Amino acid sequence: MRCNGTPDNATRTSYYDGAVSCRVAHSLYGGQTGCQYGCLGCGDCVTACKFDAIYLDPVTQLPVILDEKCVACGACVKACPRSIIELRKRNKKDRKIYVSCVNRDKGGPARKACTAACIGCGKCVKVCSYEAITIENNVAYIDSFKCRLCRKCVQECPTGAILEIGFPVKEAKPAEPADAAVN
Repeated sequence: MRCNGTPDNATRTSYYDGAVSCRVAHSLYGGQTGCQYGCLGCGDCVTACKFDAIYLDPVTQLPVILDEKCVACGACVKACPRSIIELRKRNKKDRKIYVSCVNRDKGGPARKACTAACIGCGKCVKVCSYEAITIENNVAYIDSFKCRLCRKCVQECPTGAILEIGFPVKEAKPAEPADAAVN
């Protein structure tokens, strides 16, 4: 799911009051936020899935794919008029790193539309030792066959557009007391 345009990240600029269909909404206007590339949230992908492997999250207003139910049939991919859903390879531990944005606008306009937008800055490309990341049309793309899941790109991304799934949560290390410092 290559959109992270939650209500916190992408401010609503208009409200769609037409047919509840992504295809219809996409053909009529740019969407409810300033991002003409983001999820429209009408649920065509949910309707297309015959395996109940996708649902619209009521908080984020974005589709969530349930990997344990998904059979990779591609129905949701075909249903999305904005091409924000893609089939990716699975690894042994179901860990993923991906760019959660397809906005092709340059930095400033992309960030104005969504605070979590990829701005095409290239920092992720520079930090990747495996040449798994490319920038095309102002947006980063991670090749899942080349990616070694090192997570350097996640840490380097200034907007948080690169997300990770399935990794253990890092526990915060307790701070050392000030009097324990060595002189």
